[in-house]
Amino acid sequence: MPRIMAVAMIVATFTLAGASDLFAQRRGFIFGFGVGPGVTSYSPFGSESGWGLATDLKIGAQVSKSVQVYYLGRTNWINAYSNLVAAGISALGVTYVLPTAPVHISGGLGLATFLTVCCEGSGNEGAGFGVTGGVGWEFADLWLLDMAVTYGKPGDLDVWSARAGLSILSH
Repeated sequence: MPRIMAVAMIVATFTLAGASDLFAQRRGFIFGFGVGPGVTSYSPFGSESGWGLATDLKIGAQVSKSVQVYYLGRTNWINAYSNLVAAGISALGVTYVLPTAPVHISGGLGLATFLTVCCEGSGNEGAGFGVTGGVGWEFADLWLLDMAVTYGKPGDLDVWSARAGLSILSH
């Protein structure tokens, strides 16, 4: 058992040292895109939900090796009211990269929307306040597995969205 603990500590030490080197050179303009499955729950009077495609867009700056500030566009594309609906948020986002591990913690505040993209109007479209937060793990240089939750109050709807995805971020 002590040998296993010693090996685990050595592996952890080299992993954390490698992660800090990974982030050491990052500065300047960033552009990122992500895609994956998402679920959205919306409730004007009852509660309905739908699964669909989730997309994520980031454009901004890496202001230090630990902090990113950017425009965030996060959308779940679902079938609601027999139409293609985009439930999302346009926000000012911030990501904090942990200095000793390849983990990212993010959040944003902005404008939440629930809009019919195709076919007929739903009558429940709108825009309002929204907030989002998430966590990601960088498994290879600039490639992340991430999860996020978004809440918005577009019009008279309460909209909750969750997504998991694969993202790439360029510097």
